[in-house]
Amino acid sequence: MFTYNAPAIRRGVLSSLLLALPALMRAQELPIRFGKLDAKEAAEVLARPAPDSAAAEVLCNFGQSKIQGAQEGFELRFERTARLLIRRRPGYEHATVRVVLYHDPKDGRREQIMQLKGFTYNLAGKELTKEPLRTEAVFSRKLNERLDEYAFTLPNVREGSILEFTYVIRSPFLFNLQDWQFQQEIPVRWSEYRVQIPGFFVYKELSHTYWPFAINETGSAPYTTGYREKVQDSFGGHAGLQERSYSISTQAITRRWVQKDIPAFREEPFLTTETDYLSRVDFELERIQFDPNREPSYVIGTWAQIEKELLEQEEFGQYLKRDSPLADGAAALRTIPDPAARAAAARQLVLQAVGYSGTASLYARNSPKKVLETRQGNAAEINLLLVRVLREAGLEAQPLLLSTRRHGRVQTELPVLSQLNYVAAHVALPGGKQLLLDATDATLPPELLPEHCLNGQGRLLGPAGRWVSLAPAASHLRYTHARLTLDAKGSLQGTVRQEYAGYAATENRQALAALRQQWQKAHPDWQIDKAEATADDLTRPVALTLNARLPGAEAPATTLYVRPVAQLGVPANPFLHADRLYPVDMPTERRLEYMVELTLPEGYAATELPTGTTLTLPNNGGRFIFNVSQPNPRTLTVTGRLHLAKTRYPAEEYQALRELYTRALAKLAEPIVLHRQ
Repeated sequence: MFTYNAPAIRRGVLSSLLLALPALMRAQELPIRFGKLDAKEAAEVLARPAPDSAAAEVLCNFGQSKIQGAQEGFELRFERTARLLIRRRPGYEHATVRVVLYHDPKDGRREQIMQLKGFTYNLAGKELTKEPLRTEAVFSRKLNERLDEYAFTLPNVREGSILEFTYVIRSPFLFNLQDWQFQQEIPVRWSEYRVQIPGFFVYKELSHTYWPFAINETGSAPYTTGYREKVQDSFGGHAGLQERSYSISTQAITRRWVQKDIPAFREEPFLTTETDYLSRVDFELERIQFDPNREPSYVIGTWAQIEKELLEQEEFGQYLKRDSPLADGAAALRTIPDPAARAAAARQLVLQAVGYSGTASLYARNSPKKVLETRQGNAAEINLLLVRVLREAGLEAQPLLLSTRRHGRVQTELPVLSQLNYVAAHVALPGGKQLLLDATDATLPPELLPEHCLNGQGRLLGPAGRWVSLAPAASHLRYTHARLTLDAKGSLQGTVRQEYAGYAATENRQALAALRQQWQKAHPDWQIDKAEATADDLTRPVALTLNARLPGAEAPATTLYVRPVAQLGVPANPFLHADRLYPVDMPTERRLEYMVELTLPEGYAATELPTGTTLTLPNNGGRFIFNVSQPNPRTLTVTGRLHLAKTRYPAEEYQALRELYTRALAKLAEPIVLHRQ
């Protein structure tokens, strides 16, 4: 499905102000002209091989934005024309295009889509048919109180169809200069965006890409526009229907970006959200200055201003001031002398009272009373209630704003509240220490935020508002310890203890029956005779202890090959692709550890043992250690430890990371060879 969203979430690396020293830029030819495709060009397009065997591809995606005069001031005009090729049936979904428009529920102003046209071209022999977009194929729906979606589907699509559409968006919201996304989920042959901004509007430009720009130009051009406004009388009212027209001439900043032959965006393990990686350019209106002799009007505020406004809002700051139904229980916690223990008890009080609805939110939509009556709340309702309970327990607590991993990374130097979508709690402890708390997940110990919250930095509200690191307080550890006895048929029997610690514990904190079933599903060849589990204590790892057997051959063998670690299960290598454009971004450090004590069958001796090895990643990124020792003739001890010591690996370290994982898993699977003496 070919999608264009506006306004887009603001993301990227701050690159420059549009008000840079301009260079004169020559007029450029348009890369596409709507409705001008002929049979010869269509045949050439169809003859070209598909990149990466794609089911569809974007042949050209072209957009232009400019500011123009309008009634009562200025407006944004955005024009877009695109052409796509559908190669195979799975690409049919891209015949539906979605456009998201913004509206202001307070004053009724809204963005409008205009001049929408489209064609489907199909080539039969040397004849090119051209079928227009039908009115009945255009739909609209309200997404939320500020966003509407317009969708249209081009007709008569089949394999080999070339699709083309164009539309214009008029917007009264100057803050919403259209962003542009170059990369799509299908390959893009050519993507171009042009912007023309009169000098009295200054936008911050944020470009973010892992793919090079073929063209990235700044220039200037003469700019003339007119606008109209109603005439006011001496009492401040409008004098009938009279209007006054104005004409403005100045210089405009021109910008042009082009990317070409862009591969389809490919999902990879350990990414946050695709908007953190897609090639794009975004804008934020910074200031307006019509008169160079007067101070400019700044549109982008500061984080302090945003926080102040947020604390005044009914669904956030005022929520903290409402009567708390948990006040009496919170006050009773003041007798706990240790602040960290008291904070944990306050969190437990909230956990017992309210369950999480699964909705990440900055705002509390329901009152504390209703939240407790329904025993369910969104993240803001639960964690703002937690902040209130912490305060009533006598602790210094403040809301902590953050962006979840699926929402994207925060650009801290850009004060825009839409970057944030979640609220947790911050407690100041004696000695300058702190505690980050969340009451949405009862499987986590108090000192750990949910894994989806581990995303860079969070914004602490309150008198000393600042950025707080969301670095994880624990790793993701899976540890296997087995004491096994091998017999002459190759059977293994003994105890297996599987431990999950840190963030691995919360993924596996479940009842014994579920843990046993999960292990059995992952190890279908093993037979479990007995199982015990420790999973209720949040301060300890989840532990599953099994008495288990792995059947061997029907008769004894002269030579035995045993792979004790592999037979206990090793994970697959998550890094499948040979290359990667994007950094590896994991929420936590990861540890995988094995220790197997193997008793050999009577009359057999180990004749071949895997060699010990130590592998390390550059820049202290991690290491793998493997060793096999033989304390006595009938006992072998196999140990393997894989530790990824960073949460973020740049793309240039990907090859080393992938190689480490590949070699580590291969080493863990090497056989021990035994011969009967």
